[in-house]
Amino acid sequence: MKKIIFTTLMAGSLLFATGFNDGIQALDKGDNINAYNTFSSLAKSGDVDSQVMLGSMYLDGIGVKIDHKKALYWLEQAAKKGDSEALYLVGFMYENGLGVEIDEKVAAQYYEKASKAGDILAQLNLAIMYKEGRGVSKDMKMAFMWLEKANATKDSLINQASL
Repeated sequence: MKKIIFTTLMAGSLLFATGFNDGIQALDKGDNINAYNTFSSLAKSGDVDSQVMLGSMYLDGIGVKIDHKKALYWLEQAAKKGDSEALYLVGFMYENGLGVEIDEKVAAQYYEKASKAGDILAQLNLAIMYKEGRGVSKDMKMAFMWLEKANATKDSLINQASL
């Protein structure tokens, strides 16, 4: 029974990966309609990366009309699963009032979750929020800590890229 479950999970993962890559290739070719259809289908099936891509497409108006409500819906689906980019983008939406009322406290909460998951943009935004006391209490020690973490994340990304 365990072999069947494992095999089924692996096959499903490969299908998601193949489909996702098809969506990326479509975007690279400027075939936004095919990319949208691919990501939409996979997102509805629960694929986190496709949920982030679909949310980003709605957020930026890539292949679709900008729709902040739909962007928020798909990004929140991925954020619930702990995706760091989705957590950052939902925080960004709350900080800037995109599809929601501006709520810097909620934005800071999302940024903190994304920061802990290693998202460098969230780390930088959270540092600024602590520096300025927006959504959190003004705290220069926390601001500096998140700046140091962002610097460490940058160094890690550079090291990974050079391998």
